[in-house]
Amino acid sequence: DCLLSRGLGDVYKRQIHAGANVHVVAPRLVGEWDALLQEDGFHWEQRSLTPQESLLSDWVFLCTTDQALHRSLMNNRAPRQMMYACDDAQAGQFYVPAQINKGLLSVSVSTAGASPSYTKQIKAALEEVLPENAERDLIFLQQARKKLLAQDGRRVEKLAVLKELARPERLRDPNREESVSYTHLR
Repeated sequence: DCLLSRGLGDVYKRQIHAGANVHVVAPRLVGEWDALLQEDGFHWEQRSLTPQESLLSDWVFLCTTDQALHRSLMNNRAPRQMMYACDDAQAGQFYVPAQINKGLLSVSVSTAGASPSYTKQIKAALEEVLPENAERDLIFLQQARKKLLAQDGRRVEKLAVLKELARPERLRDPNREESVSYTHLR
């Protein structure tokens, strides 16, 4: 059975939205799969894997409760394949970091598979210290950057203005939009 563990659906959704095709092989889907089954890039092959199989996908998530199956499939992998086993992340070729997304801000943290529980604790601690205005601030800074880089002037001076606009005092200024002028801050 393929269990949609908390967070795994988000991983699949990010992959699909990035243009990847997600192919799940499992006799049954357990959990909240309805939304994923509606996605264009998601495919479900209803059957069991066998230890003798060699999978063709470049990126493979092994998320069953059968550790022996995971080891066999890892041993059968092609050199180009990147595999992740949910029961032994350190045995794989990549890790799935915990992510925090606030609009344009994306922060990832990983313990390299050593302790998913500790990764969650670090993620929670980071969420507590991230600025609550980060989403709005980054939209402002993105727009300011586009506007300033489109203006005439020396690059070094434009970069100095952008650095000034990112200062906490400037970001808290209620009139900050009016200060997005290259000549105004010279």
